[in-house]
Amino acid sequence: MFLNWQQMKDSFTLDQIRRFSLAVVVIGIVVGISGAVRTGSIILSLGASAFVLARYSQLKIKRNIELILPIMICIMLFGLALSLPNAR
Repeated sequence: MFLNWQQMKDSFTLDQIRRFSLAVVVIGIVVGISGAVRTGSIILSLGASAFVLARYSQLKIKRNIELILPIMICIMLFGLALSLPNAR
């Protein structure tokens, strides 16, 4: 019933994952602009982290800073979104 990581990786190409995550980022931006800042920030941080992971796995020369720094920014955005006082 549940797919493991290898089956999911085989069923979706990295370009499809990148395109989907970019669409999620755009949806997060639109939701944030329309007034739901907390929800938009959470969607944006999840989409951006998926994009970073997909792009990092495509790199030939992998440096840790190219993964850690963007993921930490996404985590901080997620934490900031949860700590917003008035979520409208």
